[in-house]
Amino acid sequence: MSKNSKNSVKEPAEERTPAPQPKALNQTAIDPMYIGRLAGTLLGICLVTALLLGAVNQVTKPRIDAAQKAKTEAAMAQVLPADAYERVDTDAPGVTALYRAVSGGAQAGFVAEISATGSQGAIDMVVGVDTAGAVTGVSVTKHSETKNIGTKVVSDQTVLDRFIGMSHAGGDITVNAGTNRFDGVSGATVTSKGVAAGVNAALAAVQGVQ
Repeated sequence: MSKNSKNSVKEPAEERTPAPQPKALNQTAIDPMYIGRLAGTLLGICLVTALLLGAVNQVTKPRIDAAQKAKTEAAMAQVLPADAYERVDTDAPGVTALYRAVSGGAQAGFVAEISATGSQGAIDMVVGVDTAGAVTGVSVTKHSETKNIGTKVVSDQTVLDRFIGMSHAGGDITVNAGTNRFDGVSGATVTSKGVAAGVNAALAAVQGVQ
């Protein structure tokens, strides 16, 4: 063996860094008991909330109903003053209640409670009709019309009073057109047509019982 061979030093093999292995996906163990407890807690919260809402409704609903009843009775006296209002059976569309107005023992006309359709929902109103079949007054008792648009009709008594004296002698009342014309409010045509439809329903209901 040569001298160079004896003196040669064996170099260590080059170290290789192992290739990175893909990280295992973290898997969260789902504890069925935990899910059950969570579902039970949420259900309990929902039940308690429902009970509280029900309790509040039981307290407030009678007061709201009483206030609405008083408002309707005041509206009836406004559109057709009478000594008494006798309920009359009717199945006329849009009419929620119909009353015969009696004064001094004689019939003074009829008062109809109406639910008409406005631009934002129902318009509850009361319409008075005399014995000749003419409107004596219109009063809106509840609505959800847009402020400063639909309210220009339903909340403005001077506008509603334009119906006074109108009847079906010339056919159905129409808005801004026709021979039996009601002049609606500019920009609130849908609301105007809704109220006119309610008045038409009242007039038709009265014709059906006279």
